[in-house]
Amino acid sequence: MDVLNIAGTRVFFIEETTSTMDVARSLCKEQNEFAVVAKKQTKGRGRQGSVWISDEGGLWVSVVWRETGQNLQKYLFMISAISIVETLSFFGISAKIKLPNDIYARNRKIAGILIENLKDCVIIGIGINVNNRIEDKMDQAVSCSFLLGHSLDLKKVLDVLLSNLNLAKALFEKDAEGFLSKIKGLLIE
Repeated sequence: MDVLNIAGTRVFFIEETTSTMDVARSLCKEQNEFAVVAKKQTKGRGRQGSVWISDEGGLWVSVVWRETGQNLQKYLFMISAISIVETLSFFGISAKIKLPNDIYARNRKIAGILIENLKDCVIIGIGINVNNRIEDKMDQAVSCSFLLGHSLDLKKVLDVLLSNLNLAKALFEKDAEGFLSKIKGLLIE
């Protein structure tokens, strides 16, 4: 397992795992705040146990935060969703938030979020279709590379995403109401 510091976050890189959420949960006991990234997940999951196909080429990451107050925990999805939308925008992709846990671009699913609240931390699981091949069974999904016509550097996408997450968390803690006003216009009705 390789470990790098990206955007001020300690990131554990693994080739293949069942789910980055599983690895993050096991590392919670010995690590503070960190992220886990896998090239491939064999049992990636979405909300209510749905399957998230996460082959090589996508960004499969779980971010662990500690000391999240109740207000922050209540809005973790929105903080994460805005961070993903802003990350995609950085690369030239216009995206919107579709409740309860998805990000859409051109009316197709490009990313998903899964949040687990544990006793002493929260795990934010994020899956973004970056360069991975979209299969027929991925019902209405799309990738960044398909929309842009070229592939993206996964580490650059990760760097921008982690920077946006850290910034969003800080902005929310400073002015929750102002931060949440960003949501207007980003939701799919």
